Amino acid sequence: MMGRRSRLAAVLAAVLLLPAVAPPPAGAAKAGAPKTSTRKTASKPVKKKAGPRKAPAKKAPAKKKVVGLDLPPLPPGRSCYQAGAEVPEPALLKDARIGVPEKVRGGALKSALLVYQVLVDKTGRIAEVKTVGPQPKEAPWPQLHEAAIGALKKYKYAKTVVRGRPSPVCLMVSLNMDLR
Repeated sequence: MMGRRSRLAAVLAAVLLLPAVAPPPAGAAKAGAPKTSTRKTASKPVKKKAGPRKAPAKKAPAKKKVVGLDLPPLPPGRSCYQAGAEVPEPALLKDARIGVPEKVRGGALKSALLVYQVLVDKTGRIAEVKTVGPQPKEAPWPQLHEAAIGALKKYKYAKTVVRGRPSPVCLMVSLNMDLR
């Protein structure tokens, strides 16, 4: 028969979702003996105390590079490796805000998607920008293209290394401009 204390412990354990306390075996607790808990606890691995922690050694930040496969040199007539097909696309390290002229904002055009083929030189800077597709001559397209190309010239990409040397890379860049 459970004692009053054991029933209370079982109810509390059920309410608090704790493991139930097993009742002490009959005759285990004697009047003069110190009370000990018979509750079973899950054994946890004991972690060894480590000595004083050493501060991690500070490493100089590594320059980002995209290392391509051991590709053959560029054939005559080609100026760059194609990103995504021949080499991985280099990481964008620095971008620039596109300065859209105020007279272009607020018109019927709410946004514009402009796509360019860019040549990233050996240092990671954009050397050449070509518009993909037709370039409309009516306003506001010429102003949008000028603003986008000006911003693209400020972009900086990680160097792409092919055969141990930095190499130029061609990639597609799309810019979505909000004109509201």
